[in-house]
Amino acid sequence: SLESDGSTSFEMISPSADKGSLVTKVVAVDADSGHNAWLSYQLLQATEPAIFTIGLHSGEIRTSRPFLDRDPVKQKLIILVHDNGKPLLSTTFTMDVVFAENVQEALPNLSNKFSDFENQSELNFYLV
Repeated sequence: SLESDGSTSFEMISPSADKGSLVTKVVAVDADSGHNAWLSYQLLQATEPAIFTIGLHSGEIRTSRPFLDRDPVKQKLIILVHDNGKPLLSTTFTMDVVFAENVQEALPNLSNKFSDFENQSELNFYLV
């Protein structure tokens, strides 16, 4: 989950993961109800955008192609979530995905702390 201090967790996926493999699912909660509470997810930016897709309404982040040797091992993703209300409320957050077979292989790629977490509304996020 994303903490109020802006810290996040990272996701790790095998470099041999097939196209369509689930990386994680982003879950956001809006305080509204009904039509105003419908949430949409968008991948705003990624280190290598061709690797990932996000479900518009599911929040599932999946691989859209296999990992290639030339791809950076650490991928930074910026996700936008917005509701369907008027005015439109949105928030963005940054997460890292590391292509590695195990945690020991991933650790050298996680030396920098995560940043760029900006909460622009009262949406809550959970990674499951």
